[in-house]
Amino acid sequence: MDRGLDLQEAIETLDMESWLDREGYEYRLQHGSSGLQINVKECPCCGSSKWKVFLNAASGLGNCFAGDCGEKFNKWKFIRSALPNASNRDVVEHIKAVASEQGWRPAKRVSVAVNHNTELRLPASVPLPYKGRNLHYLEKRNISSDIARYFNLRFCASGGFDYESQGRRMRQDYSNRIIIPIYDLEGDLVSFQGRDITGTAERKYLFPPGFASTGSVLYNGQNAIGAKRIVLGEGVFDVAAIKIALDEEMAVRDVVPVGTFGKHLSAEGETNQLSKLLQLRELGLEQVTFMWDGELNALSDALKAALIVRRYGLQVRLAVLPPDKDPNEVPAAVVRDAFWKAFVVTPESAIRFAIQKNLPG
Repeated sequence: MDRGLDLQEAIETLDMESWLDREGYEYRLQHGSSGLQINVKECPCCGSSKWKVFLNAASGLGNCFAGDCGEKFNKWKFIRSALPNASNRDVVEHIKAVASEQGWRPAKRVSVAVNHNTELRLPASVPLPYKGRNLHYLEKRNISSDIARYFNLRFCASGGFDYESQGRRMRQDYSNRIIIPIYDLEGDLVSFQGRDITGTAERKYLFPPGFASTGSVLYNGQNAIGAKRIVLGEGVFDVAAIKIALDEEMAVRDVVPVGTFGKHLSAEGETNQLSKLLQLRELGLEQVTFMWDGELNALSDALKAALIVRRYGLQVRLAVLPPDKDPNEVPAAVVRDAFWKAFVVTPESAIRFAIQKNLPG
């Protein structure tokens, strides 16, 4: 980063989580209705060390809720308060220097622009968050407004999808469902998933008949263009859980979560998921980490798929979750631990792992 840039640009560039790490502050991360929150142990204004300071991880805006303090913060105010013996000029230079240091560090990856102007029409629905509010159903599953926005989630209160079948007009009811758009690598809408939120529907998930099958698409693949590292999860909520976990640690924010819609990587036919991985390889992809269910059959399937993928010049790793657990069923720290401990798949390591775990097949 150019040291000649102005203070405002330096402040916008500066990542508060990284600054707190640099200065030795104790903090923890949690998700709220406004996205990822940084809960700081000690207030730089009143000195309370009772974990009463909350800052938005992206904007740095926040408050101290200790006693009568009530201090409101932005990045400048927090850092200025944390350096009481420095002049304003010294604080300005400090912020510019830290922003320059952070220049090489990956920021949270944001979603790319997508195209809904295709022949497929979504059921009547509203984008989430709607008027600043997220669905309680999503919040209960740690899907914040920021994550809902990243995946372009929508909500259909009352609506359907019309199509023809054997010359007859048909209609799928998508009322009370989360609409999950599915895009190809170019970002064009090619399908969608409707997730029931009532718990009473006969079918938990619906897909529009006649459009791209899930076996031909990598979920969230459009956001992996140019990425060097991806994690392959299974379903939509697994991919979201992986995204949440990766966002919470600076060193893995460059890793993009992608979904295969089940414990299978398609490799046959004109359009398949393997071919999409190879397209991503041509655009810079170097490493693929499989993170499917921790159940033995899923591990066996992941190992077989990993051995196929490695033939095409990609480094492939296998992450092992707790038995019978998906990424969305364990804490974010467990997901990150599985990522860091993933082993590189080779024919030799695959045999050792299969014997060690007594994998089927």
